[in-house]
Amino acid sequence: MASLTTLLQTKYDFAVGNETNLEKGRIYQYYPGTSRGTNFRCHVCFVAPSDGTAEIEIWGAGGSGAEMCCCGGGIPGNPGGYAKKTITMVEGCYICAQIGLSCGNSDDLCFRGCSEPTQVCWFGNGGGDGCICAQGGIGGRTWCSTGSSIYCCAVAANFCNTQGGGTYCGIVCNFMDSANCPQFCAFAYGGDTNCYGGFSCHYFRGCQPNCNCRQVPVNKFPPGMISTLGGEVHYTMDSDSGRSQWSGMGGWMYASHGFNLATRNPTTGGPYTGCWEGNRSCGCYNQQGCNTFYPAGIGGQGPTPCDGVRDHAHRGGHGLMRIKFVSPTDEYDLPSAP
Repeated sequence: MASLTTLLQTKYDFAVGNETNLEKGRIYQYYPGTSRGTNFRCHVCFVAPSDGTAEIEIWGAGGSGAEMCCCGGGIPGNPGGYAKKTITMVEGCYICAQIGLSCGNSDDLCFRGCSEPTQVCWFGNGGGDGCICAQGGIGGRTWCSTGSSIYCCAVAANFCNTQGGGTYCGIVCNFMDSANCPQFCAFAYGGDTNCYGGFSCHYFRGCQPNCNCRQVPVNKFPPGMISTLGGEVHYTMDSDSGRSQWSGMGGWMYASHGFNLATRNPTTGGPYTGCWEGNRSCGCYNQQGCNTFYPAGIGGQGPTPCDGVRDHAHRGGHGLMRIKFVSPTDEYDLPSAP
């Protein structure tokens, strides 16, 4: 019969001896943070510590949802574009980047514009200079309405839609038609892989002119985030007055949980709620439109204001740059068996 020492040693050897598929190299990520205007001073500069290979991935900033002052609602912003480029670097070569910020102009009604691109260039690489760019996503649209449904408002504005279940029911996407694709799609350029970000949507299922509790926002992940082609999170609007008033904005905290659950290493993702009424997003006013609570590249949720209470919607996630640098001397740093 095997001794405890032998069994433990076998388990130890198995764990050490069979982990041969680990990635080599070092990971560097650059993200502007979550506050209202933070960003790296001027730009990011990465210097190659040795000869090696750099795999550069970039995402443009996600489009932001837009404010509404009284009754109404809106659709989410679109995600940013995605580019990936692998380059061979010599020691001392450097990569410069400007990381895109999502639109923080929270007081602009109805539409905030397009968020910023993430732009990257590399220099001093023996003539192998180059650039890549991932555009920022377009913001969501918002309509003021006390009678007509938001679905009908979006249809009248020529947004792509599919009616279903009744006059006021259907799905609306933040897109018009192929002729408008350059306006609504965040593209990417210069990479070995260049993907447009896609577009977010919003379900209106209650068939009442304005009924937040029967709405389902669909926030789109950009490509390269979560999976190769991206992904999306569907979530319902919370209308429990004990948490979110009738505005339905409580649903965004469930969206943040959904974003985390979509990853391979989910966390609780609890949102920061230190505003005037910490348990109600309606009470946050400008904060939810200025601070970004969403992951990189994802479009912000649209607003669902209640009577007499303005709603700034949510700011999209900022842009991001990720570099995986591998030198010829990089090896798996595994412990040896005793």
